[in-house]
Amino acid sequence: MVNSKRNQIPKRPRKNLKRNLFIASLLIVPMLHFIVFWLYINVETISLAFMDWDYFANTYKFAGIDNFIEQFRQFKERPETMNMFFNAFRALPINIACLVLAVIIGYAFSKHIRGEKVFRVIFYLPTMISIVIQTLCYRYMFTYSPGMLQGPAAELLRMLGFNYNGWETTLNDPAVINTIWWLISIFCVWASAGINIILMASAMSRIPESVIESAKLDGVGFWRELFQIHIPLIMPTISVFLINSVMAVSAFYIQPMLLTGNTTGPGSVYNTVGWYMFTMAPKAQSSDMPLISTVGFILTVLVSVMVIVVKKVTDKITPDVDF
Repeated sequence: MVNSKRNQIPKRPRKNLKRNLFIASLLIVPMLHFIVFWLYINVETISLAFMDWDYFANTYKFAGIDNFIEQFRQFKERPETMNMFFNAFRALPINIACLVLAVIIGYAFSKHIRGEKVFRVIFYLPTMISIVIQTLCYRYMFTYSPGMLQGPAAELLRMLGFNYNGWETTLNDPAVINTIWWLISIFCVWASAGINIILMASAMSRIPESVIESAKLDGVGFWRELFQIHIPLIMPTISVFLINSVMAVSAFYIQPMLLTGNTTGPGSVYNTVGWYMFTMAPKAQSSDMPLISTVGFILTVLVSVMVIVVKKVTDKITPDVDF
């Protein structure tokens, strides 16, 4: 006997209204934060780079690429403009030095050297202190004021025979500009090494012991183990570090600004793009904002291209590991 009843199509379950409202309530705050503090600000900033201030209409008008032409003209005519871009990219070699130091010391920690926990605390300690306190302590180490208490590093340099008179009094001396940048770079490496060492050591600690033991049975030495086993297996962590290092170019200004006492030096030899925008934006007039936005837009494009290149390269050389 043929059943003439139509097959019943199961009804779709009704959506749980309370569940959706709960999820929406959790998402509304981060979404508002994204819309206001990222989307709105960035769209507004990018649009200003293509605007110019109309004094008669008291408003902005579209100017095309005039601001970019003006900015590239300043690159040729004003060395201080090129200096701040060049100094911003000093963050790259500084971060590379941090990476090398972090990998080597993190590798030593992974070998469970004697006093490992004590050294972990010593290296991590600077990251627990405010950046302002760090810079003040570092500046005091190199302070030299005749008749007053001297910084230990300044005393050591003078004991070794160097004609050192303190970097605060020589910031505007062209002969010591590179020396000041070396001192700033050393501070940046010292201040950020702790957290990077901990990250690299933690990544290496996840490598299975069976891999290390197999390498030892094959007669792999200390340095060969580092370069042929540890580094390839932590490449995902190194890849993220390199991408963050490129992105740090736009935010590199706190260290030179604090260590030089907010002195950009002759020809803005200590200035960076981040420092320039940090100081100019609060006091800028409406007519100044398009050129400031143009500077930020150019740096953003350069950094974005570098991030894409670094991501592509690291993806190709990063092994597909899962442990």
